[in-house]
Parts: sequence; C-alpha cells; structure tokens
Amino acid sequence: MRPGGVLCNMAESMWLHTHLIEDMISVCRLTFKGSVNYAWTSVPTYPSGVIGFLLCSTEGPPVDFKNPVNSIEKLEGAVKHRRELRFYNSEMHSAAFAFLLF
Repeated sequence: MRPGGVLCNMAESMWLHTHLIEDMISVCRLTFKGSVNYAWTSVPTYPSGVIGFLLCSTEGPPVDFKNPVNSIEKLEGAVKHRRELRFYNSEMHSAAFAFLLF
C-alpha cells in the first residue's frame, strides 16, 4: 500500500472475543506504522449483535478515523439526489470508536 493507504478488516465482537481483538491490534500496530483503531457497529444477525472493524493506515500522513474528512451531513448533491442518510451522521461515526479498552 502507498503511504497513507488504509485497510479496513472485520475484527470480531468486543463482547465475545476481547482477547483476539487485543492480539489483532498488537499485530497491526507492529505491521502498520500509521494509525490503528478499533470501531464497532450493531449487526443483529451477528453473534452478540455487534461486529468490530480494525482500521489501519500505513506510514505517512496520520489518518484520523474518528473524524470524517468530509462532513457526512453535507455530502455534495445528497439532498438534490435524495441520498441523505437517515440513520448515520458524524455523531454516529464518532460513537463507533467509543470502545476505549484498546
């Protein structure tokens, strides 16, 4: 991956596999010299109803996964093309990273 490249990978449920998540984060911090963050979302069909993701970036400009580069609420053309998001916004995005154990 090029500098500043980003990888997003499924990373188990924080309620069921904390030890695996801790191991994955450790390995990713050794492998990716940029940013490494764990985020989660609700998926009712997944065991425990929660699935996690590891977001990693390569060496280069730091990537702030918690704060969108472009405001989710002001996506260009969203209103015009009737593509406004009903259940996802900048607050929901930041809340996905609220699990502070890691």
